[in-house]
Amino acid sequence: MTKAGLKVKINALPDNHISIELEVPAARCKSSYDAALSRLGSAIRLPGFRPGKIPKQVIIQQIGIARIKAAALEKLIDMTWKEAIVQESIEPISEAQLKEELQTLVDRFSPDKSVTFTLEAEVAAASKQEEE
Repeated sequence: MTKAGLKVKINALPDNHISIELEVPAARCKSSYDAALSRLGSAIRLPGFRPGKIPKQVIIQQIGIARIKAAALEKLIDMTWKEAIVQESIEPISEAQLKEELQTLVDRFSPDKSVTFTLEAEVAAASKQEEE
């Protein structure tokens, strides 16, 4: 996946916490979805199909679209969080927490559209000076 187009907006919260809004472009969403589909597809075994040669529609039918979207989003959230840390010089001292439920995000996720989500994390006190 390319790193192009990741939009990051940081808001300071009380007690050394920050809220990071990440907007991921449609191309990265599509790439993550396709990778999740491929990854999950290679893990299932169906009679009549060679491993790794199952058509996408059959994979979607067997696994379910929601599970594929969830896998794509989990990977996308993890990767963009790591990029945001480097890009914005964030020093987190806690794991980032998704502000909304993952299921809500899965419900509104479309691989052909950009997605925006917000993460919250505790940061080292020194990095507060770098925030806008």
